[in-house]
Amino acid sequence: MKVGWEPLSEPSGPKRIGEALDQVAFRLRAPRAQVLATVFEAWEELVGAVVAAHTSPLRLVDGELVVAVDDPAWTAEMKFFSAELISRINTAAKEEVVTSLTVRVRSR
Repeated sequence: MKVGWEPLSEPSGPKRIGEALDQVAFRLRAPRAQVLATVFEAWEELVGAVVAAHTSPLRLVDGELVVAVDDPAWTAEMKFFSAELISRINTAAKEEVVTSLTVRVRSR
């Protein structure tokens, strides 16, 4: 039995950070790093300032976007708004990355 560390494959030299993040995201069943940046960094632009003040994206895995709301009343609002939001995100990402929306009530 060998003891110690061995690389999984031959090193191919330095990688761009985006490539490395994309590989990690793929293993976690998440979209590419640029897509995650589009959703998480542009949240206010995607939903508007009023909605963004009460909501935040938590995770995006296997097409499911989980959004936190700060009050149960926002759950109904987000569900009503979900089809439009999914369309906005997919348009901004230039690919279909969100297929469903789940809302969780969470205090900030």
